[in-house]
Amino acid sequence: MSSPLRFVVLGDSAAAGIGDSDKYGNNFGWGYYLARAIQTPLVYANVSRPGAQSQEVKDVQLRHALDFNPDLAAVIVGGNDVLRNGFSPQRFHQNLRQIVSELTALNSTVLLLELHDPNKLLKLPKTLAGILDRRITVVNSITKAVAEEFSTKLLRTRQIADIYARDMWHVDRMHPSKKGHQHLAKNFRKILLDEIPVAPVRISPVHLKTRKESMSWMLLKGTPWFFKRCFDLLPAVLFLIAKEKLLNTFGGLRAKEDNVHFANFAQTQSTEAISA
Repeated sequence: MSSPLRFVVLGDSAAAGIGDSDKYGNNFGWGYYLARAIQTPLVYANVSRPGAQSQEVKDVQLRHALDFNPDLAAVIVGGNDVLRNGFSPQRFHQNLRQIVSELTALNSTVLLLELHDPNKLLKLPKTLAGILDRRITVVNSITKAVAEEFSTKLLRTRQIADIYARDMWHVDRMHPSKKGHQHLAKNFRKILLDEIPVAPVRISPVHLKTRKESMSWMLLKGTPWFFKRCFDLLPAVLFLIAKEKLLNTFGGLRAKEDNVHFANFAQTQSTEAISA
């Protein structure tokens, strides 16, 4: 008898299934739906943690994943890196590259995920929106470069049909809803079919929260979460606001901003990026 397929998920809240929980608080997420659809004996492990950055995935989660000796491994990371004041494209690249390198050394098939554009879901202050856009562009460029280097399977999130539809997202507008997670599983299935037999992923009926329910959630949970994250990012935001005012004062220098803080990563796959 052949050994069962071993599937492990590493990463942050998008990997842990945040946005798709039952009444008892158990998270499911796209990894769960994909695992259920795989039509071969399977052992599934999810070692991700909400809030994890690439450093933790490399230093902590990777060790557990390697001990699991996976045939299939998904690495979903980067969203928390871009929200931190100490964001370093170079360090993110080093971390992600080591994670993928060690997994592929075990002959694991590795899945990676492009970050979505939060500015299509959230109305953020112009400066903060610009910072997130540049950082996410950098992270996606790095993820694409690593995927190409190690011939991994990259899911281009922004190319998924109706990905920014309201019912695809949790009320926090930062995490996929149950339907969103199921659509991620559905699209991961498409890029795995040439290697692994995977049944179609069932999409559950959607119950959209009322405006009252959404406001209640935002007041009780969303606002404290947002301010906790922004407190860490605030120094970088204030610095860039001050710098932008100086650039506007002297004029003609704004076009150089991305290269000053992000080197060429927003346009190319160079690893000589300077952190913001």
